[in-house]
Parts: sequence; C-alpha cells; structure tokens
Amino acid sequence: MKNQRQLIKQTLLAILMLISFSSSLYAQGGIKVTGTVTDENKEPLIGATVVVKGNSARGTVTDFDGNFSLEVPSESVTLVFTYVGMSMQEKFVGKQRVFNIVLSENSMLEEVVVVGFGQQKKESVVGAITQT
Repeated sequence: MKNQRQLIKQTLLAILMLISFSSSLYAQGGIKVTGTVTDENKEPLIGATVVVKGNSARGTVTDFDGNFSLEVPSESVTLVFTYVGMSMQEKFVGKQRVFNIVLSENSMLEEVVVVGFGQQKKESVVGAITQT
C-alpha cells in the first residue's frame, strides 16, 4: 500500500513536470523581430503596416517613432511592409532580427481623394436655379 502511494506521487510529479515543460516550449514558439520604417527623408512612418505574408492576422503597425516589434512563427516567413502612398516592400526573415526599412513614394499614385461625412442644416445646402 505504501509503495502504491509513493508510485502515484512519483507519477503525478512526473506528469506535472512534463506539463510545465511542454507549456514553456509552446510559449517559445515564435521569433521576435523588430525594426524601424521610414521614408526616403529618414522621417518615421507612423502607422505603417507590417504583416506576415499569407497571414494578415499576424501583424502590427509602427508607433510614433516608426518602430515595430512582431513575433513571427519561423525564420522561413516573409514580412510585408506597406503604407498609404508608398511602394510595398517584402523582406525574408531568415536569420535577420532587426529590419530598418525605407519606403519610397509610389509613382503610380497621382491623386488622393478624401471623403468626409457630416451633417448640415437644410437651409445651407438648398439653392435655387433660374433661367432667363
């Protein structure tokens, strides 16, 4: 009876150790990459998008200084850097952990149209047209 209790205790201890070890391995599954996204004038691009190619759910945006930090699943992924009005860039991760990206203006973009919605009183938007 005493041997059975000791065996059960040892088995439970081994199971708990395996569970804690496997959960720590699971948490270390990603690779952290960092960097900065700037324009051609070395100005930081605030809100530039950095995503893993083929998995847009895994991504981030740059902060006020153009910095980003992202955990990627493996070294074999490609990062896609985009910003409105700028050309997109793709970089393979490999062994690189720090990315300093310079995005250039998109020459295909000719004009940006901003549309806003709001409220106005009827009197300010109604007019009359006359013909003579």
